Amino acid sequence: MPRWLKILLGIAAGLAVLIGIVVWIALWATSGLIEPIERQLAALKAGNIEAAYQETSEAFHQGTPIGKFSAFVDQFPILKDAAEHSFASRSVENGVGKVSGTLTSSTGGVVPVEYRLVKENAAWKILYISLNGG
Repeated sequence: MPRWLKILLGIAAGLAVLIGIVVWIALWATSGLIEPIERQLAALKAGNIEAAYQETSEAFHQGTPIGKFSAFVDQFPILKDAAEHSFASRSVENGVGKVSGTLTSSTGGVVPVEYRLVKENAAWKILYISLNGG
């Protein structure tokens, strides 16, 4: 194998490793955003609206009392019936986390979803939920 090809392959391998490390760090840095969402979905699936409501922020509580939250959940049954979820997009900007993805119901229906989160007392809390096509 020519020397120039070995050098080129070495550079390509180095770049691939660097890109992999950057992607891993980005996913690790935003992994905490998913935790309150997963806890909320599990609570809703179990029928525990109070526990699901506790995953939301103080600002959410001020604008949305638990009765209104319960009505929202009833309006979008996918929140109680999410058999699977996928959150392909996660970011944090100016202290606000944004998570976008899909919820898949037990019957196979897929609904796009977006969450916004804020940190309160060192924990991420849900500030906003938007479901499209629900």
